[in-house]
Amino acid sequence: NKLPKVAAKSGYDLDEINIGIGLLRRLSLSPARRLVTDAPSVVIPDGIVEYDEENDRYFAYLSDGRIPDVQINKEYARMSADKSVPDTDRTFLKKNLSNAQWLIDAVGQRRHTLLRVINAVVDEQRDYFDYGPESLKPLPMKTIADRLGIHVATVSRAVSEKYIMTPRGVVALRGFFSGGLATDSGEDVSSNSVKATIQDLIAGEDKSKPYSDEAVVKLLKERGIEIARRTVAKYRDQLGLPTARMRKQF
Repeated sequence: NKLPKVAAKSGYDLDEINIGIGLLRRLSLSPARRLVTDAPSVVIPDGIVEYDEENDRYFAYLSDGRIPDVQINKEYARMSADKSVPDTDRTFLKKNLSNAQWLIDAVGQRRHTLLRVINAVVDEQRDYFDYGPESLKPLPMKTIADRLGIHVATVSRAVSEKYIMTPRGVVALRGFFSGGLATDSGEDVSSNSVKATIQDLIAGEDKSKPYSDEAVVKLLKERGIEIARRTVAKYRDQLGLPTARMRKQF
């Protein structure tokens, strides 16, 4: 760390320099972004997960906020069966009513599939709902597909851009599907779980002696998680955490 040299050359003490660094870190790297006036998008959950305390289980149901209630127009349905209506008109009505019914059935089937997928995910990831992100397990889409007897592509389409409201906040459904790593005991842990552990380790470190990536590797190994130093560095970057040198405080 070069802060002592900066202090010697500038005439400021380390406390003043650290205050200045703190101010610099709060500055935006994209100052023109303040000129953007677009309102932030609001995520409307497609499903809601709640805890049933009496039966000690989590259950899901679909939100009605995303899909409007679509029904066949009763007047058109009546006209399609009315023999006083010209044949060409009735043929036209029957064809389009059939298409409309197909669309309604398809939407209903898709919602049914989505609910099945959500409930299967909730069951597979029970530890996440009980204990938090650090308990998230690797979950290939094939696991859910095999469990429900559907194609992997169907699962992928079902979870695409879908969000669920849970006791732990609104989360992307796709986020429950992630790659994983194996511990030395053979137990699987997800990359998100490892990231959460790294974040906890760095949050609790001595800021005058912050953990290097190599030190984090050793601490993870003590917890049964063996990953390379470059993987720790990648996860740390994804978490938005600076290097040990930049985290050091005097």
